[in-house]
Amino acid sequence: MMLKQLSFQPPTMIGSILLALVILVVWLLHVFVYKSFTSALKNVPCPPGGNGSQGHIGEIMNLQGIEVHQWIRTYGSTFMVRGPFGVHHRIFTIDPRALSHVLQHTNIYTKSDLLRDLVRRYMKEGLIVAEGERHKVQRKVSQKLFSMGGLKSMGQIVQDKSNQLRDILLNLCANPTASNPYSPVNRTLPPGSREVDVYSAASRCTFDLIGSIGVDHQFDSIADWEGSGGKLFHKYEQMQLLCPGAMGIRMLLSLTWPLVDRIWPSENTKRVNDAMGSLEKFAKEKMIERQQELLTMDSKKGDVPDRRDLLTLMLRHNMSRKISPADKLRDHEISGQLSTFMFAGSETTAGTISFGLYDLARHPDVQSRLRAEIFECGDNLPFDQIDELPYLDAVVKEIMRINPSLPGTVRQAQKDDIIPLAEPVTLTNGKVGTDIHIQKGQLVHVPIEHLHTSEHIWGPTAKEFDPSRFISTSQPAAFSDQLTLASNPVATFSARRDAVPSYVPEGPGIWPNFMTFIDGPRRCIGYKLAVMEIKTVIFTLLREFEIEPVEGQHIFRWNMMSNRPFVANTLWSKGSRLPLHFKLYKGEQ
Repeated sequence: MMLKQLSFQPPTMIGSILLALVILVVWLLHVFVYKSFTSALKNVPCPPGGNGSQGHIGEIMNLQGIEVHQWIRTYGSTFMVRGPFGVHHRIFTIDPRALSHVLQHTNIYTKSDLLRDLVRRYMKEGLIVAEGERHKVQRKVSQKLFSMGGLKSMGQIVQDKSNQLRDILLNLCANPTASNPYSPVNRTLPPGSREVDVYSAASRCTFDLIGSIGVDHQFDSIADWEGSGGKLFHKYEQMQLLCPGAMGIRMLLSLTWPLVDRIWPSENTKRVNDAMGSLEKFAKEKMIERQQELLTMDSKKGDVPDRRDLLTLMLRHNMSRKISPADKLRDHEISGQLSTFMFAGSETTAGTISFGLYDLARHPDVQSRLRAEIFECGDNLPFDQIDELPYLDAVVKEIMRINPSLPGTVRQAQKDDIIPLAEPVTLTNGKVGTDIHIQKGQLVHVPIEHLHTSEHIWGPTAKEFDPSRFISTSQPAAFSDQLTLASNPVATFSARRDAVPSYVPEGPGIWPNFMTFIDGPRRCIGYKLAVMEIKTVIFTLLREFEIEPVEGQHIFRWNMMSNRPFVANTLWSKGSRLPLHFKLYKGEQ
């Protein structure tokens, strides 16, 4: 008996549509029904709402909002928040023990895939994107740049650039017809004063600094804005402008499903790709140039400079015969690390400097007291002496507390885990939990800004700019977790420069509950350089200028990878700006 040959019949259009609908229904049931009933977070309290396209992300990202602090007062330090489009719900916690656990156990909690995709647009395959063994390799090499000797040599570079910024501003104040991109002519101002966009000026300053320290290249975008360095900075600056689709549903779609942006890139994505492409091209050209230079040095052919920048450090590491192939950096990691250093090293510090000058402008009493301390010292002090000034230290700590460069971050569990809590949470089933069970793939939101401004930790003045909290003897409120307090006595106050307020001892951060630079094995590798830049710029400028707010211009901040300033009602038209009024300081009147 002959068997008929089987033939494949392609599905009809109706069949294809039905199959797609079945797959969609199964996916929706899995996400919205099955996961809801089986989630370890199902009994964790959750604020009302959050069922729309934004979930609760709108409230969390609204840096001027009060909803999140109300949730903390209602639900305590740990609760669940909903993600966009009904997916990616997450634990939100300012509990110090929980945060310490998450940030210390980097083998369990990594950046979420979504966050890594977003960060990769700006920083390629550098240190911030890398995970696991590749992160360890990159960090081990890069941290040599920030040795005690390395930081000492950076001090003079930072001071020279701060002096250049000071001299440019002095010239602008002395010449009312002079102009540059961050201080156009304004004939309505009295002699000896200028309106300066400190965000643009600080961004150019830190961009130039990272060019010197990262690749030993002088961009000089702060003075030569028409030169090659200035043009490269202009592209870098342009990618910060908002385009149609940069916010709203279009943005949420790309953040929730990154494939959307690859298939249908927004104008904002195209602009970012253009700017980062230019930076990456520059980095690769420098790699080739420096490799040839090092080969020449190795063969002792000619006189070559002894460079100590990050690029040279990474290339020398790879050329060492003592390094195993597994411990060598790959080419895309080197260029990625340079992109990371350029973006993270300049963008975040520029924002902090700008907001810090704004805080000083709004608090003339703090500015006067700080200036008095500065004038007790000589000009052009080495940084180790600047670093010892107690009130400057308190002011900079408060600037970084009230203006963290990152509003928050997200970690994703790579396996099931139990997160311990310092403050118990009351579950929706009436039970009280001293820990949170979390499943593989679930998210933990690390809310840096809300941690820094929590009355639960910093007391009733948590949202106020008050440097005296780092040198006074008043004690802010703290968690009353007896287990924590018994094993870790509460710190006492001191007027020494390393003083911190009374705190929950288990609090994460460079200083307890101070998460500007994250914590744990992924703590910001260049935080000492960032502090050096902030202190040196403020020290240098306050010797010469009085700084005041510009009348009628209200400053807000928004987050695009880092916190940036903008003038009310001008975000879409003019982008990130922070204009301040600079006047030549003429002594106490």
